[in-house]
Amino acid sequence: MPSTRSLRGLHHVACPACARPLQDAVTIACGHRICLLCLPRTPMGAQLLCPLCQEEEEEQTQAAVAPVALGPLGETCCEEHGEKIYFFCETDAELLCVFCREGPAHQAHTVGFLDEAIQPYRDRLRSRLEALRIERDKMEDRKCQEDQKLRELLMQVESKKQQVEAAFERLSQELGDQRHLLMTRLEELEQQIWEEREEYITKVSQEVHRLGAQVEELEEKCQRPGSELLQDARFNQNKYEMKTFVSPEAISSDLARKIRNLHRKILGLPKMMRTFSENLIHHLETDSEIEA
Repeated sequence: MPSTRSLRGLHHVACPACARPLQDAVTIACGHRICLLCLPRTPMGAQLLCPLCQEEEEEQTQAAVAPVALGPLGETCCEEHGEKIYFFCETDAELLCVFCREGPAHQAHTVGFLDEAIQPYRDRLRSRLEALRIERDKMEDRKCQEDQKLRELLMQVESKKQQVEAAFERLSQELGDQRHLLMTRLEELEQQIWEEREEYITKVSQEVHRLGAQVEELEEKCQRPGSELLQDARFNQNKYEMKTFVSPEAISSDLARKIRNLHRKILGLPKMMRTFSENLIHHLETDSEIEA
């Protein structure tokens, strides 16, 4: 059995085992002072535990199957007496050892065991911990929800980008088709103008050549003697009479109609394109202001 040291003159201190003034107090190897009669009997060689240590060991055994606490009770010692802290003064919010508890400074105060006093604080911490966990989970759920919304918005923006690209691609294709149509009509009109020009020049050139030949012939006859002229006039009286030449139209009515129609269409084209561009800009800017 571990040796004990008898202490006397501590009648003003209560025994932690029987709660009466210490009688023949002894200090056990664990550091606690108790009455000699309160000293537990143990087999030879067994570890001697005072009632307080025994109770603490039982509580720790029960706590092993209970919910895990926020932390073990620290091995704090009293700075004044060097004793382990087992009590808590709720009035002064101070940690007390056995001697501090029995001292005059805390006689009228509300004093309890440390593990009992700390339980409300632990409960409050557990409550706060649970509230923080709930808040954290809520924030995590909210983050996931908002992230999903943002992902959906990104998908919508990507879809709109594709729609805009497709719309302008179709517009570009349609404008290209109309441009090709107009250019084809202009080329056809150009070809028809060339053909009618060739036809007109050919007819007029033939008439100019015929008239030129008559001019040369008459110039030559004008140089002959009068007797020959009179003799020739008898046989070719109507040969040199003026014939009316109907000049062909340089531009046919069909060609003139095609030129007028195409001119009207092309004349209004810049204004139509400018109006379309202005309407498109106004439409897009209006949508941006509404969304903003």
